[in-house]
Amino acid sequence: MSRRRALIIATESYQSRAFAPLPGTARDAAELERVLGDPRIGDFEVTVLQDATVRAAGLMVRDFFSHADPDDMLLLHISGHGERDSDGNLYFVNHDTMRDSLWVTGLKADHISAEIRDSPARRIVVLLDCCYAGAFVQHDGVLAGLGPEKPPASTPMPGYKAGNPDDRHHRGEVVITAATSIEHAYESDAGLFTRCVVHGLETGRADMNRDGAVDSYELYQYVAARMRRDAATPRQSPTYSAHRMQGILRIAHSARDLAPDRPPPPRPAPAPATVPRGRGPLPRRVLLPLLVVAGLLCGCGIQADGAVAGGGCPAPAQVRVAAAPGGLGAYREVAAGFEGWVAERQHGCRAVDLYVYPAAVDDLTEGLRRGWGVGGDGRDYLRDVGPHPDVWLPAAADEVPPDSRDVIDRVELIGQTPIVLGVPARARIPGDEEQRPSVLSLPALLAAVGGRHGVVRGDFAGSAVARMATATLYQDGTLDPALARTDIEQPLERFLDSGGYPVGDEAALLCHQRRVRGSTAVLLTEQQVVRFNRGDAPDGGCVGGAAPAAGDRLHAFYPATTPAVRQVAVTLNWPRSAQGGTARSYAAWFVRWLRQKPGRQALLRSGLRPIGLDAADPIGPANGALADWPFAHWVPGEPNALTRRDVAALYAAARRPGRFLVALDASGSMNTVTADPDRTRFEVAAAAVEQAASRLGRRDELGLLTFSGRSAREVLPIAAAGGDPVGRVRRSAAGIRPAGDTPLYEAVRRGAAALRAGPGDAQRTLVVLTDGKDTSGQPRPSAAQTAGVRIFVIAVGDVSCADAALAALTTDSGGRCFDAGPDSLQPALTSMFRAVWDMEGD
Repeated sequence: MSRRRALIIATESYQSRAFAPLPGTARDAAELERVLGDPRIGDFEVTVLQDATVRAAGLMVRDFFSHADPDDMLLLHISGHGERDSDGNLYFVNHDTMRDSLWVTGLKADHISAEIRDSPARRIVVLLDCCYAGAFVQHDGVLAGLGPEKPPASTPMPGYKAGNPDDRHHRGEVVITAATSIEHAYESDAGLFTRCVVHGLETGRADMNRDGAVDSYELYQYVAARMRRDAATPRQSPTYSAHRMQGILRIAHSARDLAPDRPPPPRPAPAPATVPRGRGPLPRRVLLPLLVVAGLLCGCGIQADGAVAGGGCPAPAQVRVAAAPGGLGAYREVAAGFEGWVAERQHGCRAVDLYVYPAAVDDLTEGLRRGWGVGGDGRDYLRDVGPHPDVWLPAAADEVPPDSRDVIDRVELIGQTPIVLGVPARARIPGDEEQRPSVLSLPALLAAVGGRHGVVRGDFAGSAVARMATATLYQDGTLDPALARTDIEQPLERFLDSGGYPVGDEAALLCHQRRVRGSTAVLLTEQQVVRFNRGDAPDGGCVGGAAPAAGDRLHAFYPATTPAVRQVAVTLNWPRSAQGGTARSYAAWFVRWLRQKPGRQALLRSGLRPIGLDAADPIGPANGALADWPFAHWVPGEPNALTRRDVAALYAAARRPGRFLVALDASGSMNTVTADPDRTRFEVAAAAVEQAASRLGRRDELGLLTFSGRSAREVLPIAAAGGDPVGRVRRSAAGIRPAGDTPLYEAVRRGAAALRAGPGDAQRTLVVLTDGKDTSGQPRPSAAQTAGVRIFVIAVGDVSCADAALAALTTDSGGRCFDAGPDSLQPALTSMFRAVWDMEGD
């Protein structure tokens, strides 16, 4: 689907005193934005970049031309100062440009030419309102200067009708400039070129051949004639240059029929070049028609045919916006900003009402697949989720499903926010200020902070932020499954439970954090840190209030190479029975507004980093953030579909509860004293069982069985490990005195049966600690008796894994055998647990 996109770069003020300010540049840009964005005239998606740094402008130009399709129509307008270096190269002066360092602080025209040359788009128009603008086409760039003396024909094309979509067979690149390569655009005439462009498009007078459309050469003809007539002195000569033209490039619909009674602005009286033209009272013959037109237009617009509300205003158009529950408060603020912005342009009338409601991603994506009707389970999405959304604001870009393109019209990137670790101020960390700006990796940060105060993370299933953070912690799904469980998931679970945190998204965690005022850190986004410190109420029904106390404020720690959450706005198309044309138009306008300066400023106020706008208040130290992220570091992209799949599988394995039964040899040989004269084999083995218990999560299950003489018995029934598994094991083994033979096989049979008896899909593991072979004379357990249970043997003392009977016992069940040292079982225990979770991940 072809798009019409415009980028306006306007620079009015400058840091360097070498460049005088250009009053009115911002106003002219706003007028051009209004006309180009009017669906009745330009019908462009307009982005305005005002007083931008050279870096911001360069990145925006690059994205503007590179993120395009062949059938797109692109229009670039630049207004401000222009400078040439000693070699004649043209530079556009930005807010931070220094005259003596143009090559590094100015936006070079050749660089823009290169972006145009490499752009996939085949229809490009460039409007330049600055000194020496004609130099843009004087070098070996993409355009060869033809000059106005060789214009293309502007006669109507055969079969061309006004109002048709862009003819995809027309293509080429056109540059229209306010001055030649050697002319100044004098301050007394500053903005004249842009104002003539606006007037020609807004009145339709630039439609020279009256075919219903304004093409690029017609616009040049009108602007050149108008500038010659209106300029105080004949100092500027607009130029027209074209390259690779086929047909014509339509810039706008003719507006002649939209406001036939609107008079053109009065021609200014001659004045000295150094004195700006005055704006005295309008003549009566001009003022009266303008008052009539103003009265007719008051409250008009897209909803002009709607019902009339109080005060003579039309009833506002209703636009339905579904938003991620965790960002509901921020997006309601942004929506209110759009409503106010539209009202300012509708003479105070509230022309649009954005109804922003929460919608979980699973509900919304399934509703899109079902056409927002009734699901297979009988669920009514209109009743149970909300109205048909005109706009969807998901928690992250990767939540947009690829299989709903029949409903999804457009997905627009509007901003981003980095994933950070929010550490309460009271949780002092040695060297914390040095570690905040992307010094440590996310796993290293978790180890540094979690070891002291703990870290909690949102629910993996319900939070896009939690899933992205987990992907980083899991090294995009390549982490050892044992480490994923023992080093990441179990500590996170432990602090979640011990701190009484709910299972939910970051908003739920912050709501609890506000109440408990603890020292536990939270994995979340920079935006959420800013809003928490500012005193904004976390979403999810949490009661807001004043900003937190000094010790409760969160400091954002920025991990190295952690992706940012990309925020997108999705416009949706429904059948006309569910979505009127007015709602669809305002929905598209809202999304375009989010990418324009007023919308980007509203997003910034909400704590988000908008595209094309440098971070500023509220993103800063006052709210716990660091504005200069990413600190010149590389920011990786979001995990792709394959990575998300691998991470989800690894998470499921790491989170799957384990059911462990330890069979502890209590035969007489376990009374043998070890190299430590104060400890027997049994005591070393019992200490190892306690160490095993400390490695379990709260949802894991643990039991203890001892075997000696002719039998085996459970001294600790299998149950959830709970909060004190080590204490339970110690108390259960306290009264055992080793004696008798070694009924190893009976212990295996009884242990396997006890493990299979438990409900659910937990990983069933029998861990046998023994120092000898079976001496009961009973047969080895059959495959049927051990089915579904993995058997791991830790051999101590007089027996080793070289024993064929032990090897067969473990191999047949999918387990393994480990030889332990004479004094400590810790190394073997570590290897055993790693093997358990590695096998679970297979």
